Amino acid sequence: MHELQVNQIELEMQNEALRQAQHELEESRNRYVDLFESAPVAYVILARDGRLTDANQLATRLLGRTPAQLLQYTFDQFIAPCDRERWKEQSAAVWAGTLDAPQEAELLLQNAEGSQFPAQLQCGALDPSHTGTTMRIAFFDITERAEAAAEIHRLAYFDALTGLPNRRLLLDRLAQTLATSERKGLYGAIVFLDLDDFKVLNDTRGHDAGDRLLAEVGQRLRAGLREGDTVARMGGDEFVVILDGLGPTQESAALLAQNIGEKLRQSIAEPVDLGEFVFHCTTSIGVRLFGPGETQAELLQHADLALYRAKSAGRNRVIFFDPSMQAVLDARGRLEDALGRALREGQLELHYQPRFDGERRVVGAESLLRWRHPKHGLMTPNDFLGIAAQTGLILPIGRWVLEIACAQLATWSQDPATRELTLAVNISALEFRQSDFLDMVRQALDSSGASPEKLTLELTEGATLDSSEETMCRARQLRELGVRLSVDDFGTGWSSLSRLTRLQLQEIKIDRSLVFNMGQAGTDTTLVSAIIALAKSLGLATVAEGVETEAQRHFLAAEGCDTFQGFLFSAPLPLEGFQRLLRHAKPGS
Repeated sequence: MHELQVNQIELEMQNEALRQAQHELEESRNRYVDLFESAPVAYVILARDGRLTDANQLATRLLGRTPAQLLQYTFDQFIAPCDRERWKEQSAAVWAGTLDAPQEAELLLQNAEGSQFPAQLQCGALDPSHTGTTMRIAFFDITERAEAAAEIHRLAYFDALTGLPNRRLLLDRLAQTLATSERKGLYGAIVFLDLDDFKVLNDTRGHDAGDRLLAEVGQRLRAGLREGDTVARMGGDEFVVILDGLGPTQESAALLAQNIGEKLRQSIAEPVDLGEFVFHCTTSIGVRLFGPGETQAELLQHADLALYRAKSAGRNRVIFFDPSMQAVLDARGRLEDALGRALREGQLELHYQPRFDGERRVVGAESLLRWRHPKHGLMTPNDFLGIAAQTGLILPIGRWVLEIACAQLATWSQDPATRELTLAVNISALEFRQSDFLDMVRQALDSSGASPEKLTLELTEGATLDSSEETMCRARQLRELGVRLSVDDFGTGWSSLSRLTRLQLQEIKIDRSLVFNMGQAGTDTTLVSAIIALAKSLGLATVAEGVETEAQRHFLAAEGCDTFQGFLFSAPLPLEGFQRLLRHAKPGS
């Protein structure tokens, strides 16, 4: 009996201890739940397959779904696309169990609605339970911290007034640009700009007006540059531009740098609305070209000297540090101005090089541009068309040539002796790609009354390199207009058979360099024969230019070439000389 009582007492004591342990366990669980749910850090638990199995209140708020809804998601779905590869690598390392401590990372998360926010994550594997190994992820929104870091970076590297890079960032980008120049072998330029009479504006209208002007200038400079160029504010009213990858030669790089500098100068010269008044601002610009092996300190010093020279020379101008380069550019600038006047004042004229068939009859001509310069005499296109193309003057000049050529065709059509003559006009790639080119040709034909079938447009291979639908459409529309299309200088570039067939040209013009080398050691004779055979197989006419000897003419004729032009027959002639030749040659008869 006594022993039974003792066992009963022991059992009651054990039950009481069990109840106490259960109570403590429940209190511990409640404290854990309270801490888990109300923690200032978001927590989620992942199963091995990435599904969310639990989340606290902050996690549900940041991810934008209720606890029940989150059970339908994987955590990967809340990783922004740009960071999913990083998350895949980091989660794999956690599941592999090779880490001694939780994995930490900064990733861009996105909630269920797609809104993104930067987050700091700490990931660790939990000990296996009846559900298997799980992963605990603690994370919190670090938007404010990221914004603060971005603001610190902005203050350190950007000018507060204009938003442009400051001197510190400029020097960093200059170092990168110099390294790129060294690697690629390209020239660049550093450009110093200083606003003229800025101090007068500050003194007379106040610093607020000066600040508004600086902000506007910063915007105009940024808008006037190419992608990849850098503009920075050095302080006060001084700006610096880094021009990268201008070209493989000093002259080409200098020309592009000057064009950009002039564009910036003209942009700044536009009136600036400062609220109560309009201000007219000018700027002085100093340019220093650089190539491989240059140093920062030397570049900055030389560009500053070039700027000082621009100021001393009267302001509102672009000056290069290198006097010899400046002299070349000044000469080109004078030639450009003179070329513009030549077009306006009637100094341009067309000469005509006759074309002969196999029986030495004149069947047409090629129109060739000449400039009768008041000081330098008669100039050929080699002397000025390069500048015309670079400055855009090639477009109005090309329009003029086309109008004169069509007018001449109309005149010839009135005379039975010349009405069958054809006339070829050279068309640059820039002209051909203009959206209004077809309208320009149509207008020239309509206004002159010339027959489209007598007009041949000679396209450079550069114009036919582009096999876009737009190019094909334009060629088709010209053919529908009745105009003949020819590819010029065939055989000297990347002459593509597929482009010839797609463009459906009517003529191939064999380049003079191939004709000149016929009969010499090499393959040009074979190439000429192949070009003529190719043209015949495609139903194209052939024109050989640069024919200077009877042997060349005889070979070309034997191969089946249709038309010839060159000094063997006649040099290019002014209109009067060409008309005299026609009277003796009896064209087409």
